[in-house]
Amino acid sequence: MDHEKLANRTENVSMATGIAAGIAAAGAAVAAPTGLTAVGVWLGIVSPPLIVTAAPILGTVATVAGTVSGATYFYAKWKKRGTVAGRPATEQTRQGDAEPQ
Repeated sequence: MDHEKLANRTENVSMATGIAAGIAAAGAAVAAPTGLTAVGVWLGIVSPPLIVTAAPILGTVATVAGTVSGATYFYAKWKKRGTVAGRPATEQTRQGDAEPQ
């Protein structure tokens, strides 16, 4: 797979999971138990709403996706820099020297 396509796809996945995590966090804030329900959840008598349980998991997934997206972005940038006019770079051009004659 082309390194540019890989970077773009992982960026899209990262953004989608970030949006899902943000929506889940907002839903968890609204659905968080209060009052006696909160005491029941604390005691283990009542289960917390699913969105409250899922929000930290989605946050972790978004963090991992963002890390992978950042890594593929820099990988694509490195691969792009490693080529000159569509040809693989030589050891000298990678070090910033002029291309050999």
